[in-house]
Amino acid sequence: MKAPGGHVIRIELSADAVARTRFAISPLYQAMNLLFALGRHPQAVPLAWRRQAREVIAERRLWLLSALAISPHGYTPDFLTPEPSAYRCAVDTELHLVATTAAARVRGEMSVLLTGLAASEIPARTPHHLVLHALEQGEGPFADRLAVELHEFWTKVFQPRWPRVSARLERDIDRRAALTVRQGFAGMADSLHRRLSWDGGALVAGRAEPGGLRLSPPGLVLVPGTFPPGLMLSLDSTDSDAAAGRTRRNPALVYPAAADNPLDDQRLRSLLGTSRTALLTHLSQARTTTELADRTGLSPSTVSYHLQALHRGGLVRRTRRSRHVYYQAVGDPRELLS
Repeated sequence: MKAPGGHVIRIELSADAVARTRFAISPLYQAMNLLFALGRHPQAVPLAWRRQAREVIAERRLWLLSALAISPHGYTPDFLTPEPSAYRCAVDTELHLVATTAAARVRGEMSVLLTGLAASEIPARTPHHLVLHALEQGEGPFADRLAVELHEFWTKVFQPRWPRVSARLERDIDRRAALTVRQGFAGMADSLHRRLSWDGGALVAGRAEPGGLRLSPPGLVLVPGTFPPGLMLSLDSTDSDAAAGRTRRNPALVYPAAADNPLDDQRLRSLLGTSRTALLTHLSQARTTTELADRTGLSPSTVSYHLQALHRGGLVRRTRRSRHVYYQAVGDPRELLS
């Protein structure tokens, strides 16, 4: 994982690669996005998040994760951010992928961290002695310990906030989808970040100048991130074809999710409550109780309770299709504020 900085990164996308480009909401990427931001743009991280993250790291003694992921420069191993396998990923699934990373990949990516990689313009980095000591215990235990620390970090920092965070990420993707319909893929790509642009069949990050890293992946995963202002690019830096611009996995590009109107969100939560507001943000299209429980992190019984109240209030409609009951918002919930 690297931050597209002063050097240009050109992700060349064929028509087939554009067709395979997709969005994903990833719990693990949000955790790494926060750690990445703490190392590179700590002043941009809201104070409450910054304080809690550092308190959790200290209290739970997450020293290996902190030493490896919080850095003002350089490369963070990409096995910590496996390619999202679905639109909405389960954190346990992602953590299992980290814990069971092949030893050869762990070894290769840690070699990149230690020695750099000219083809990807990754400079060498001298890690904390804790990282080197943990690595001496073997690649398997090394990956497993990082998965355990990531689990601790996500559970303490993100899990209580996940319904609100994931709803915001969902709204961002809805906006990008609407923009794609109106302006096409190029217009949507231009909207992701001020330093990203669509140029001649490629998504370009950084300064528009010769040289830099060129990739020709089979597709691209776009992941909205919780914390501005930076970009994160996750790919197989150890791939033998990297110098030729080819990668085995689809790169994942993390961009800052667009900010909501905080006044509206606060007023809506005051009017309806946090849980019901979170449910309404997911009901722009019809969904079942099970889908809503998965998206918000609430139990199915809690979701059902709040949906009944929203239905009685005329804020959602209920329809039956075969054996399933679907709920959908009636209009925009923000109209309640007008």
